[in-house]
Amino acid sequence: MANAQEILFPLPLKGYNAGSNINTQPVNTTGDMNNVRPFDSLERKLRLGQRPGMAKVYDEQIASAASPIIAIGSISVVDYVGD
Repeated sequence: MANAQEILFPLPLKGYNAGSNINTQPVNTTGDMNNVRPFDSLERKLRLGQRPGMAKVYDEQIASAASPIIAIGSISVVDYVGD
């Protein structure tokens, strides 16, 4: 088994910058960022965090405190057509 290689990169703590190409990108910025903030708003820490949601997607209540959702996943099925 191959050894894992540690890759270090600076976090884009100064946020998104669309005005530069990859060679002239300002330090601590990124040109490719989606729904990410440099400040974790839930734990109030300086680290990459998700952008908080704007509103509920569905009106229905799909879980309760007695039976909370513990996992969400997706499954893709591909039919095999044999020889």
